[in-house]
Amino acid sequence: MADRVLGALRGSGCVGLAEFVDSCADATSGLGAVRLVGADVFLPHTVLDRPLSTGDAEVVAASMEVFPPVVAPATPEQRVMAWCDWTTARALARLSGDEPVAAPADPADVLGPAEDWARWSVRVAQLSSLAHPGAAGPVVDAVLAQPLALCRGVVRTVLRRDFGTATRLARWVGLLHAAGTPLPIDPGLLIEHVDLRVGAEPRRVLDLAVARHLVEATA
Repeated sequence: MADRVLGALRGSGCVGLAEFVDSCADATSGLGAVRLVGADVFLPHTVLDRPLSTGDAEVVAASMEVFPPVVAPATPEQRVMAWCDWTTARALARLSGDEPVAAPADPADVLGPAEDWARWSVRVAQLSSLAHPGAAGPVVDAVLAQPLALCRGVVRTVLRRDFGTATRLARWVGLLHAAGTPLPIDPGLLIEHVDLRVGAEPRRVLDLAVARHLVEATA
């Protein structure tokens, strides 16, 4: 699924969610893949301004029916999932012309204090699907307000050679750069450094593609 989104960003412009699910031997597994990629299935529509087909919108809606969103998050992991679910539902509503979706509770409940920047940055990385062109919302505002904590976090992951987490944080660094926020690190050099080391896993390559678009769009 991530490969299809990446291909759409690089040229085809169309993920073809309905076609993807129809091609799966088990439709439930296909819907599960759509659910796991989450709001990122909408990246070609957000980045390339492509319309969302009715069939693809129905696939995303079906994936959320088969794998329901978190309703009453109690654990940190559930709070992360609740915000990721909200991002998917919000993007679907916007692209389909439906009513806006109410956000979960205070983002501080999921992010924690920025003073504990090592732990805070882990939560920010888990919420990487919220960092995309045109991103908005309470969590985005909270992260935008903490550029130093974010940069400390991403430098720590690079030094620890945790390049999977670094790709997710790079999306947020790109978003802050696109918002005009002064940063103590060069986002372009960060992306190139991580790109050379992260390998070819589609999900991580997709994260870097989003980060690179955010940086290059404001170059």
